[in-house]
Amino acid sequence: MATKSERTRGRHLSPRARKAVLVVHISSAVGWLGVDIALGVLVLRTVLSSDPRVVALSYQAVELFAVWTLVPLGLLTLASGLALGWGTRYGVLKYWWVAVKLGLAVILTALVPVALQPTVEAAAEYGRQLMAGRVTMERPFDIYFPPIVSPLALLFAIVLAVYKPWGRIRGRRSQS
Repeated sequence: MATKSERTRGRHLSPRARKAVLVVHISSAVGWLGVDIALGVLVLRTVLSSDPRVVALSYQAVELFAVWTLVPLGLLTLASGLALGWGTRYGVLKYWWVAVKLGLAVILTALVPVALQPTVEAAAEYGRQLMAGRVTMERPFDIYFPPIVSPLALLFAIVLAVYKPWGRIRGRRSQS
């Protein structure tokens, strides 16, 4: 009969593979945070600048990178997080901190095409109208929320990964 470590060995990542997946996970999350910060800088420029050209270009610049970079970074973060969950002792839904991180990643990734993309498109259109001198729409205030909410959620996920609070989702099973 196989020992417990021999039975579970097949589903655990080797130390080298775990480190490689962890590097991908951290890198994709840092990239995601970086895109959020760049988005925040551009959005802040729209608030602080009195030059209509700077405001118009800032709104248009968001369209150049925000959505098409955040979707793959979010998916890569999710995939690598799931691989770490399946391949390590933490599991995917074994600990509260992992489940909350998974939930945050799913929600934030889903919000990009559902909520951020239409907001970015509206902001870019506003920037084009402003640049042409014919603003016919309201200033896109919805664009101010993503660069605040997403980095805060990502920083919360980092705190969860470091401190690992709340313990197991289900109580320990009795071992026979």
